[in-house]
Amino acid sequence: MIPFFNRWTAVPTRQDQPEWLDLRRGSLDDVRESLSDIGRINRWLGGQAALRRFLFPRMRQAGTKRRLRILDVGTGSAAVPLEIARWARRHEVPVKIIALDNNRRHLNIARESVSEYAEIQLLAADVTALPFPPASFDFVLSMLFLHHFSPAELLEILSALKAVCRGTLVLNDLVRDRVPYLFFRMSAPVFARSHLTRHDGEVSIFRAYTPSEMRAILADAGLGSARVYTQGLYYRMTVIDGTGER
Repeated sequence: MIPFFNRWTAVPTRQDQPEWLDLRRGSLDDVRESLSDIGRINRWLGGQAALRRFLFPRMRQAGTKRRLRILDVGTGSAAVPLEIARWARRHEVPVKIIALDNNRRHLNIARESVSEYAEIQLLAADVTALPFPPASFDFVLSMLFLHHFSPAELLEILSALKAVCRGTLVLNDLVRDRVPYLFFRMSAPVFARSHLTRHDGEVSIFRAYTPSEMRAILADAGLGSARVYTQGLYYRMTVIDGTGER
């Protein structure tokens, strides 16, 4: 992102409105279509790029001598765990992935895709009440998840994620700005075929945080040493905290 350009396109104030998927709007087919849209958005607009840049090299570095335990929170259709599992199989890295979501409709849809991946376990649970002992996972992930919560809620959530992670947090999300909003409006026929996605996509962009806001929240949550990397082309950012990051 270009600093002088950002001054013209920035959205100074976060606008917190509910998203229709969070409100359980739509039929099961509507939700399935919207989750498919989200998978497409991640595939082409920064999500897979974040996995390639921030997660897969760290998984490779961790080696193949033991099974890596990975937690994906707010998993939706489990598209991210599926990408990880496919990569891990190609590179012979043993993994166990917990795909967690508090929306059972999402998990019912995810179940349609993960049946051939024994390394993925679906779990219905709330991120504020994680059913795991401390230091349970080598990697804790989220994709397009953090913007769903207020700063006060994020303090609790980030602390909870850090507590169950013995390795590295990899948390990817949107950056609030008018540029991705305008791009989303223009590209909706390609990336947002569901009416749920068209509504939630616009809401999400204005609900998102800026990198400076996220750094302040991380500091308040006791993760002041975490790094926030920006993916300027995609207007996304990734929080990295853990082994080798200090």
